[in-house]
Amino acid sequence: MKTISFSIPGLAVAAMLALAGCATPESRIRKNPAAFDALSPEVQEAVRQGRVELGFPTVAVELALGKPDRIYTRQTETGTQEVWSYVGYTTSLDRQRVEGRFRIKDPQGGYRTVTDSIWVDVDRRTEYEKLRVEFGGGQVRAIERTR
Repeated sequence: MKTISFSIPGLAVAAMLALAGCATPESRIRKNPAAFDALSPEVQEAVRQGRVELGFPTVAVELALGKPDRIYTRQTETGTQEVWSYVGYTTSLDRQRVEGRFRIKDPQGGYRTVTDSIWVDVDRRTEYEKLRVEFGGGQVRAIERTR
């Protein structure tokens, strides 16, 4: 039996890190300075830190956290509220045995097909909801965080 491990090439990791740099509060503030300047100094400081608090307007939440991954509508006796959901991801490694027919090059330089099993490492990505922000009247009315 053979063990083969697959990993992300360094170039792909560098590209992912570069893209992640575009998704910061500072980058969102640079893209929308007028909206940021309209906020109070206390709200501006929280936005810079990527925090949201009760009473924040929707624009402050979007500047601090970015666009939500999902938007829900919550209907209660008192009316309808919009709920923004932000998700996170965990990655775990799962080792799996794969049996099959594989084409190999033999010592004489020829090719042949063999039946064998190999072990492969597979990244298992799991999504979880990390934050919900509920709005009412254009302001944050409730915040739910996972522990």
